[in-house]
Amino acid sequence: MCLLALGSASCRRAGREGAEVSGASAEASPGRPQAAARAMTSGYVFTPPETGALDDFLRRNTNLRVARDGDRRPGPDGDAELKSLYGIYHPYFVRGDVNDDGVLDMVVAFVRRDPGRGAPWFSVVVFTGRSIPGGAAEFSSGIFIERDISLARGDLSVDRDSIVITPDLESETVRRYHWDPASHTFVLVPESSEDSESPSVSQTGGPAGARRPAQRG
Repeated sequence: MCLLALGSASCRRAGREGAEVSGASAEASPGRPQAAARAMTSGYVFTPPETGALDDFLRRNTNLRVARDGDRRPGPDGDAELKSLYGIYHPYFVRGDVNDDGVLDMVVAFVRRDPGRGAPWFSVVVFTGRSIPGGAAEFSSGIFIERDISLARGDLSVDRDSIVITPDLESETVRRYHWDPASHTFVLVPESSEDSESPSVSQTGGPAGARRPAQRG
C-alpha cells in the first residue's frame, strides 16, 4: 500500500511538472496570446516618461520587444572604434529633437518576438516628446517609420533633425527621414536632396547611456 501511495504521489507530482512545462511551451508558441514585453528588459536606462510610453506601446504590440545591444552583430573589431569614440554605444536607442519643436524625442528599434528566427527583424518607431505646462514631459504613442527591416549590422542615429537608419555600418547606404509639418509625419528624404557629407554614426553619452542630441549647424 505504501508503495502504491508513493507511486501515486510521484505520478501526480510528475504530472504537475509536465503540465507546467507544457503550459510554458504553449504560452510561447505562435497563435497563443503572450504577455507584453517590458522596456526595462532592454538593458537601457530610460526616464520614467520614456518607460511609460514604451510599456504602453509594448502592451499594444505584444509581438515586439525593445531591441537590445546584443541583437547587433558587431563588425570585425567588435565595435571597438565606436565604443572608444562614444564611450557607451547603444545602436538601437537615440534621443534628439527630430521634429524641430524644441522638445526631446526618442527613436527606438524593436525586434519581433517570433520564436525560431535565425536573425532578428527590426521595426523603427519614433516617440515625439510633448511638454505639459506645469507638469512632466510625455511622449506620443509611437510612429512606425519602418517595419521588418534588417538592422543587425547597422544602427540608428540623428543628424541635425533627420533620423538616419543605417542597415549596415560597413556600407555607405543610409535612409533619412525628416519631419513634414504638412502631413504631420516623417517622410523619406530622396537621395538627391541629402547632404553630400556622410551622416555621423550614432551619438552616445550621459549617465543613462543615451545619445546626445545632434548639434545644429
